[in-house]
Amino acid sequence: MIYLLVALVSALLGGCGDYLEAPPTVELDENKVFADRTLTERFLTGVYAEGMPLGFNMRTSGTDSRLHSSSTLGSACDEGEDVGDWAAGNSAWNTDNRTNESIRWDEDTRHDLRWSTLRKCNIILERIHEVPFDQGDPDFNKRTEGEAYFMRALVFWEGVYRYGGLPIIHSRLNSGDFSLHPRNSFEACVDSIIADCDRAINLLPDYYTDDTKKGRATRIAALALKSRVLLYAASPLFNTDTPYLAFPGHEDLIGYGNYDKERWKKAADAAKTALDAVNASGYYGLYTEGTPESNYEYVWTTPDNKEVILANKKYRNFRVSSLPMVADLPTWAMNKAWGDGGLYATFNFVKFYEKKDGTKADWNDAGGDDLMNIYSSLDPRFAQTIAYHGSKWSDEVGTINFLPNGAQSSSTDKTRHLLHKWVPRTMKVTPPLNTANVDWIVFRVAELYLNYAEALNEYYETPPAAAFDAVAKVRARSGMPAFPSTLNKTEFREKLRNERGVELAFEDHRFWDIRRWLIAENEGVMQGRMYGLKIKSNDGTTTNIHYEPYVFELRSWSRRSYLHPIVQDEVNKGYLVQNPGW
Repeated sequence: MIYLLVALVSALLGGCGDYLEAPPTVELDENKVFADRTLTERFLTGVYAEGMPLGFNMRTSGTDSRLHSSSTLGSACDEGEDVGDWAAGNSAWNTDNRTNESIRWDEDTRHDLRWSTLRKCNIILERIHEVPFDQGDPDFNKRTEGEAYFMRALVFWEGVYRYGGLPIIHSRLNSGDFSLHPRNSFEACVDSIIADCDRAINLLPDYYTDDTKKGRATRIAALALKSRVLLYAASPLFNTDTPYLAFPGHEDLIGYGNYDKERWKKAADAAKTALDAVNASGYYGLYTEGTPESNYEYVWTTPDNKEVILANKKYRNFRVSSLPMVADLPTWAMNKAWGDGGLYATFNFVKFYEKKDGTKADWNDAGGDDLMNIYSSLDPRFAQTIAYHGSKWSDEVGTINFLPNGAQSSSTDKTRHLLHKWVPRTMKVTPPLNTANVDWIVFRVAELYLNYAEALNEYYETPPAAAFDAVAKVRARSGMPAFPSTLNKTEFREKLRNERGVELAFEDHRFWDIRRWLIAENEGVMQGRMYGLKIKSNDGTTTNIHYEPYVFELRSWSRRSYLHPIVQDEVNKGYLVQNPGW
């Protein structure tokens, strides 16, 4: 029996030690903070600690609370299923059981912290020019100003894509007073974020050779943020004259209130500018140095590899334990005794993976006797993302056996496909235990190529060659062929969306892509039938396997959930308009 639990035992290690230091409280003595370069840098470090996207942070108390494996939001959409019925994916999203007061718990645990973080950014921008010049780091003030602009843009965007237009606060307003200001339009918010990105772009370096600064904003990161913001803004959720729900007199809060094709052109241009900067930098690019069977996994297991533009560096010293520590990280490993923190991939998601020749996999809705042949035919990224019957977890663990009574079989396993991504194969499950550092990726180069391809396809009536070329680069490093050149706009769109699902799997993209594309209510996406597999041996061996798809869950969805509700206690103050349907 295998007990594998990835646990967070230390926030940071080595060059990222600054994150361990409590940032100075500006209210304690603000003048001292900005009269001392070291204190100013520590104060800025606090902005990163509070503002960087959390990823798989699993603390169940304090400001960073999130709900176990639903932290990747995989279990709240067609990517995955939580083992625990109590987890947010199962108890809130998949049953359409959310309220105006529960969103802090159901997904946005940084709702309140966001505004205090923005306040800190504004204080830095107000006072950074008072920090004494340091001959040993002559660019400190300029760089810090750029980082503050970037973090203000990133943190504010983290709110806007969740809620729509929010109050734009560019002063040292007390963090609890944001809701005493009316919501600005979605367009004004996007314009403000882009303006901050542009300011950061003009102030930040492309790359840090000093390892202690890895995980901090760069010019390339600001360009990547700009690309993502404009892509989302051009998408059907926001770029429309027909909002997802009627909202008379307030349409500008939940979108532009009109459709403009040129927004897709702006998104394409931003992605192209970012890619040009990537390719000119000499530091970034798609990782292609390995093989199709290893390139993809290398990107998410190796901190600071060339494809990572920005990552949250706080996740250090992951280890394996036989003891339940579900307060830290999900049981992304086989944990039969404490199987309440696992994250399984749905069969709906498994079917995203094409065959190695780029055609659809040979799945049969009625089942079949050729499971192992199908597995072996799939896109190499499948085996680098999902643990499945017959796959190898690691040299130590060996081959997975999900058959009834198999070594890794569990009564809580509804799908027979376990998430392997984010768990390095080097991690040992028996003493002497080892540790691993894992980056939570915020921006990486492959996303920029897919952003570019999507925006080009949506702008032009026929997908241009540049869109095909951008996707081909991403697929080629995993041994996958380019899209057929005969695809029309609609066909390219569907294939590109599938590609994003595969390439960016379990990186907190799919949940938001579904919303911005307005496809949540489509069957098997965020409502309707979710499938797993039942498997059995045809002849008593572990290699001749029959499979049968079955429905393990019917999920529910309401259109009001395309945007989160504004927290009701803030609405009750009388200045913020609640989103429609809530």
